[in-house]
Amino acid sequence: MKLGSADSRSMTSKGYKKAELQSTRRREAEDMVDRYIRRDIRGLLDLAIPDDEDAKNAAGTLATNISVLVEKLLSGGNRQSSYRSRGSSNSSRGSRGAATRRGGSGSRSTMAGKQSVSKPNNDSANIISDWITEQQNAPSTKGKPVKAPSWNSVAALSKSFDEFRQWVNSKNSTNESTLYEPISQFFCFVASCLKAVHTPSQSVCPRRLVVPFCNPDRKSADGDDNSRVDLYLNLPQFDDYTIGTLITNPPEEENEAPMLADTFAIVEVKSEIQGIGKAMPQLFQYTRGIYNEQYDRRFAWGMAVGGKKAQAVFFGPDYALASDTICVDNASGRAKLVKLLVDWPFCESHRLGYDPAILHNKRLRYYEINVGGEDAKPGHDATIEPDIFIKYAWPEATEDANVDYRDEGRHLQKITKAIEAEANLDGKCPRYQSGGRVVINRRVSNEGIKAAEDASRSILSDGICQQLDDDQGFVNGLRVHKVICMKGVGKPLKELENVFEVICVMADAMECHWEIYQRCKILHRDISTNNILFSGRGSKIKGMLIDFDHAICEDDKDAVRHFERTGTLPFMSINNLEGGKTEHSLLDDWESLLFILCWIGTYNWKKKDEPDERP
Repeated sequence: MKLGSADSRSMTSKGYKKAELQSTRRREAEDMVDRYIRRDIRGLLDLAIPDDEDAKNAAGTLATNISVLVEKLLSGGNRQSSYRSRGSSNSSRGSRGAATRRGGSGSRSTMAGKQSVSKPNNDSANIISDWITEQQNAPSTKGKPVKAPSWNSVAALSKSFDEFRQWVNSKNSTNESTLYEPISQFFCFVASCLKAVHTPSQSVCPRRLVVPFCNPDRKSADGDDNSRVDLYLNLPQFDDYTIGTLITNPPEEENEAPMLADTFAIVEVKSEIQGIGKAMPQLFQYTRGIYNEQYDRRFAWGMAVGGKKAQAVFFGPDYALASDTICVDNASGRAKLVKLLVDWPFCESHRLGYDPAILHNKRLRYYEINVGGEDAKPGHDATIEPDIFIKYAWPEATEDANVDYRDEGRHLQKITKAIEAEANLDGKCPRYQSGGRVVINRRVSNEGIKAAEDASRSILSDGICQQLDDDQGFVNGLRVHKVICMKGVGKPLKELENVFEVICVMADAMECHWEIYQRCKILHRDISTNNILFSGRGSKIKGMLIDFDHAICEDDKDAVRHFERTGTLPFMSINNLEGGKTEHSLLDDWESLLFILCWIGTYNWKKKDEPDERP
């Protein structure tokens, strides 16, 4: 179960007012924080370090140099400047200042000359100008030379850093909104430093930028409740922004709404008095929305801020890990934050939580999925009904795939072979096409970069795994990232149109279950309304039983199945619900099917004023 993924996708807004849905999700998020989060994980920020050795070294060096710049700016620096005379000669450029955002999620506007950057503090301008020149002339900066810093660029960086000072110097205010701009501007400051010393033509260059959406505290355009996220972090291409537009927001964007589908991470902010703990439930809740809208996410990053303290959060398949506290009122804490904000732009996409085999075309709003060497391009046009279903999941598994008796692909292969010649079962049983465990090229300890299985423990470092193993209250089984391609695409029960269709679909589901058990001795063990689909209409309608994540084959004698509580409330059998010592049997699955009929008869399968889920 990916945190927030499965649960949030099964929960829709049908029957809920937006305020009720928001309240329900907030309570669920508070419960998830209590159950899943582990705090003060040492070395968590290192998960963002690039695998590529050159990128790793470049990011490390630049992060150190930016940290030095930050400390110089904070210390003031009352020296005479060589930039003061340059400032007057360049001031005419600042008055014309034209800057363009050529892309990036949530930012598609053009800012022309009417918004020049105000004159900065000369001491800050000197320090920034000298730093940029020093970085451009450093031996580590390879490739085409970067242009000398313009007045606009230096002024923009100085303005951005002056905002950050307010975060460092903030008092115990009860108003969290006063922190939005200082935090946002520090992200922009680090991104602008990257822009100032790098060009795409260099041999080692950031792959992207990490910048906040221009307006804080906004509702998303694709959310289904009234939640307002404090800061959305986006990942535009490196050349999508100029330094000026990283700092100054075009007025054309004031009414533009961000999208969770384009969001890399959420930053949730609370005041010093409220603390980081108050930000965590909202961060959980909003990150669920990212999982719900992005099909290429394996895990997600986030950040919770309480006054001058922050924690980065890593949302994995069945856990959430918070870093040790980052204190921006001391140099060590600021260096940690800078390092993270530099590693994110340099690292590989899989380090950010994306699946390299799935490419998201944000402009045209579709995904390109590579499975077994062949591309499938599922569109978003409602008239398109592909006959191949691609499922990504993180089920519990064993390290050795040969003894992974609960593997859904294993079950589907057996089912497909058993019913291959049965035309009467077409459209009633899913038929396996291909699949397996997801493999990603990444750095493995001291073995260098190699292909390795994507699993809940392998995405972490050995040191973090050891910390989790030492935590007596943390139960962390192995979950493996798997993909399955199968034939059999259907619609949910709520789209059925009449009682006749309901009866036909349920009868087909029962037939499917019986045939699978008779031929393969496979028990489904999770019969619910979510796992029965249908295709066709009228006399051609067919029901289908899907989702064999919890299934088990009775012929696999070594498979662990005693005393397990599997299933979905409220469709679990009484024996299963009460945790009885009787092994799950065919009768338990049939009892679940009967409960579905009772549920439909009581609530009506498509009743609009009832929620999808009830306690």
